[in-house]
Amino acid sequence: MDREKLITLIKEHAENFGLAPATITGKAVDNSRLYSRLVSGGDCTTSIAAKVSDWVDADRARRSEAMKGAAE
Repeated sequence: MDREKLITLIKEHAENFGLAPATITGKAVDNSRLYSRLVSGGDCTTSIAAKVSDWVDADRARRSEAMKGAAE
């Protein structure tokens, strides 16, 4: 995953669920400054990018399940 795709993934997840991008990176890889660094032109390892992506996928699934349960 390239830097721009990772930024977009974090930004969209943050907007969809009312989270700050720093919250996402803080929970995913214990680095709340990662998003800011990416936006400023910095980069991260593929391992870190994969961890963030996996966390976003898992969080999206958890939130979807919670919403289904609340609707029942």
